[in-house]
Amino acid sequence: MRRTMRSGTIGIGVGVSVWITLFLAVCACTPRVEVAASEKPITINLNLKIDHEIRLKVDKDLDHVLSNDGGPLDEAKAEGWVEEKSNGYLRAVNPSNAEVQALIKEVNQSRRQAYEDIAARNRISVQAVEALAGEKAIGNTNP
Repeated sequence: MRRTMRSGTIGIGVGVSVWITLFLAVCACTPRVEVAASEKPITINLNLKIDHEIRLKVDKDLDHVLSNDGGPLDEAKAEGWVEEKSNGYLRAVNPSNAEVQALIKEVNQSRRQAYEDIAARNRISVQAVEALAGEKAIGNTNP
């Protein structure tokens, strides 16, 4: 009986010592974080800010261009003879009216020249300016 007791006591003692050893080993292993400088240069893409600034400049220029149309064009729009297209130009609702066609041709030529100037100043394509002008003109037109 003594022999059984000793081996049981020794078994418990070894088990406890194994758990204590494991516990100390786990506690001793703390994670380590290192921050090191990269050998390659860091690149930050700023296209969003530049696009936003260009859009604001173009938007302001387009306000000026589209507000200068006025006069007979406002009357033609109010009468429903002329409408804005998504590309920033005008089109006749009824193409048979020669007076409206002449007005549209004159305004569209003026707009084209203004769009080219805005595009050159901001180093963007004329098509991008036309698309922004179309959005703006349609948004500003009363139904």
